[in-house]
Amino acid sequence: MEVNISEQGKWERIVEVTVPYEEMIPKFDEAYLKYKKSIQLEGFRKGKVPVDLIKKVFGVKIEKEVAENSVSDYLQEAAEQKEVKLYDISKLESLDYDRTNGLQFKAVIKIQPEVEVEKYQNLEVENEIYQVSDDDIKEIIENLREQNATMINIDGEAQRGHYIVADVQKLDTSGLPLVGQKYENRYFQLGGEEADEVFVEQLLGVRSGDTRKITLPVSNPDPDSENETHEFYAITVKEVKEKKLPEIDDELAKDVGNYENLEQLKEVIRQDLEKQAAENTKQNLSNRVMDEVIKSNPIELPDYMIENFLDAFIKNVKEENNKKIDEQELRERYRTDAIWNLKWIMIKDKISELENIEVDEKEVNGYIEDMAKKTGKNAALVRTKYRDTKKREQLRHKIQERKVVDFILDHAKVTDKIVTYRDRQKAQELIV
Repeated sequence: MEVNISEQGKWERIVEVTVPYEEMIPKFDEAYLKYKKSIQLEGFRKGKVPVDLIKKVFGVKIEKEVAENSVSDYLQEAAEQKEVKLYDISKLESLDYDRTNGLQFKAVIKIQPEVEVEKYQNLEVENEIYQVSDDDIKEIIENLREQNATMINIDGEAQRGHYIVADVQKLDTSGLPLVGQKYENRYFQLGGEEADEVFVEQLLGVRSGDTRKITLPVSNPDPDSENETHEFYAITVKEVKEKKLPEIDDELAKDVGNYENLEQLKEVIRQDLEKQAAENTKQNLSNRVMDEVIKSNPIELPDYMIENFLDAFIKNVKEENNKKIDEQELRERYRTDAIWNLKWIMIKDKISELENIEVDEKEVNGYIEDMAKKTGKNAALVRTKYRDTKKREQLRHKIQERKVVDFILDHAKVTDKIVTYRDRQKAQELIV
């Protein structure tokens, strides 16, 4: 096979290929045997027509069909011969076949960038180890109190932090009710992070049975206008309520999970948090390793690779969700993630190649069995799920990724850093 490749822009190559007739004979013979099973000619039963007769009657047609269908195979072989990574075929510019000259074709292909991964050993990575504290447990306990709180009616005036149940009637500028704009049994908290302070201030002090008219400012749609508009409402209070939190005691422990006492509840919470912290620490370290490798080995990606990745992502989202989605919004939101994932996949595969990191069937089966054992009664479902070729391949890539990350970590300079509850709180304050 003769191959000539020339550049056409940064990410395209023109590939010209000539495959001699003799090299194609094995493909033709395979096709003749296939057609022999279905071809019928007068005087012969189905499947009994001699191959020599099939060649004589249908030879040219069959060979041309085989030649045309073999273009992608020969194109891949040509790319490998010239050490070019074929990504996709842009167009087939010409194709000719005859028994004298064989198969000749010319195609324009898109290529995948060549990845040069040099910095993946001796990387410096910080490992944040989260240390579970009494403050973490206290936070969980407070959440449990909130979940088990009760609402009690009060006879007095509504104060900040109280809740009211009320009917809301929208009014016109003269104070008359607007037809069709009454909303019954609405629930409001007088305060809180998301509360409208103007609304809250006008309702402080109301009692059950009171009706109070309030005025709320409305943003003017015209940014150049200095006139402030308002909306008017009559709020008829039906109930004033106060949230009653349970005491932090043995009774709370029994209510939330049938624990013997508060100390047992706290111990279970600590164990769960420590397990979560260990899992998060492991995952966060993996993410830092991948980030560091990507930063240390810059890769330029052609747009068509990014767009194809996003196409596959959106297709998957559509298959998992029946509701309508905004494709353009998804493309914009996940474009950065797509680039990161593409770079990591290419780097991971290159490191696997350089370090001979492979995943065999025994490892895949072992991983499936471990998952099956952990699911207990659903073990059979897990095994059935991974009989699917696509699912097994996804699992293979996951195992390979874990092995590559472990290899990098084994050859990295990892520094542990203890992170406390207070550190987390400070970080969240900085984000806000």
